[in-house]
Amino acid sequence: MNRRVIGLGLGCLVCVAAVGTNAAPDSDIERSGSISGQVVFAGSAPRQGSLPVHKNKAVCGASTPDESLLIDTHGGLKNVAVILDGIDAGKGRPAPPAQLDNKDCAFVPRVQTMTVGQTLILRNSDFILHNVHARRNGYKTVFNLGLPHWSEKTYRFEQPGRIRVDCDVLHTWMRAHIIVTDHPYTAVTDAAGQFSITRIPQGKYALRLWHEQLGEQAQPVSVRTAQETRVRLTYPAQAQKGH
Repeated sequence: MNRRVIGLGLGCLVCVAAVGTNAAPDSDIERSGSISGQVVFAGSAPRQGSLPVHKNKAVCGASTPDESLLIDTHGGLKNVAVILDGIDAGKGRPAPPAQLDNKDCAFVPRVQTMTVGQTLILRNSDFILHNVHARRNGYKTVFNLGLPHWSEKTYRFEQPGRIRVDCDVLHTWMRAHIIVTDHPYTAVTDAAGQFSITRIPQGKYALRLWHEQLGEQAQPVSVRTAQETRVRLTYPAQAQKGH
């Protein structure tokens, strides 16, 4: 198996348009390629802090870990959304429903990707009231739903975009992010910074990263039929924060 390693710096802080695509027909998808690799944080990792709890301390505790920047001992960066831009063919199967739970006074998962038309199941596994306030690009309300204990509601996304989710019942530390795209060629890094995107038609694309604290970057990437493209993507320590 041929492998190609690509190192990325912080090339830009905005979405990069497609660098051109030569996607294969859907019938050739089983002979397609893949991209896998790791996203790492360069330099010394900052110490993980904690956030104060203002309500329901008997359930949530006096404080909670700040999970907006999670780096393992080897620099692996968790919760980075990885999106393949410039693709127009390939996987055509309907995506199963995604889930967002309120569990132990936190949104689970903190970061996920979804596709336009996909349904999100909203749950509350805690014994207290939560609400789910979703805003597009951090300010325009998409939905705002109350969730009593063990309740369940659904929402279907009809537009792409970045969604920030908060709990408004004084649970100020709770936050989640949903990246909604027009296609399923996305991934979110695990605790070691690892990710994989499979069944990609051969072509040239832009691989885009997004992290809630470190911002965006993008880089051209090529995929060949029946081959795996290996990448190692780096966020420098001076990356812009607060996104």
